[in-house]
Amino acid sequence: MRSFHTPGCSNYVKRAKNAIFITPMNSIEHEIAKLNLCYSLKKLGYDFITEAVENKTGLRRDVVCLDTGEIFEVETTPERAKRFEGTGVTVISLWK
Repeated sequence: MRSFHTPGCSNYVKRAKNAIFITPMNSIEHEIAKLNLCYSLKKLGYDFITEAVENKTGLRRDVVCLDTGEIFEVETTPERAKRFEGTGVTVISLWK
């Protein structure tokens, strides 16, 4: 499984699981969608981390399911979602 860390910190700092971290850089719709996704994962009995930076690539991820390894990104437009095509990242679309 990939390792993740807190943004701006070394790779040795672990991100708290099942805690929802928000950022004012995102829209309120984005943060609510992230909350809904995390709630759904927890209802299924899965653990997750949010706003975690992947150690190997340095990419920040909206939500990572620790039980399945699935990575989720919440996006507001189809143009922004295109960057995840073919990467295995599940896009939660807000434009539908």
